[in-house]
Amino acid sequence: MNQRLVAIEAKRARLIERAAREREDVAQTLQSWSQPLGFIDRCLGALRYVISRPPLVAGAMLVFALVRPRRTLKWAQRALGLWQGYRWLTQKVAP
Repeated sequence: MNQRLVAIEAKRARLIERAAREREDVAQTLQSWSQPLGFIDRCLGALRYVISRPPLVAGAMLVFALVRPRRTLKWAQRALGLWQGYRWLTQKVAP
């Protein structure tokens, strides 16, 4: 019985050491991802800021339309095409 307890304790010690090494590996991996994830987080924050202020978006679109009317029409055509494609796709997918 004592031999069995010694074997269990040795296995436990090996598992604890392995878990510590794996934690260090995960920490190093996550450290390398901190900068890209921080950038994405800042971009999402900026997007939330813009979405929460529709007059700001409308004003920017108006300025763009006044400065580049032809380019605005091209972008409007693209946006309409994307919207129609989205609507068509959701109608086909939804029961």
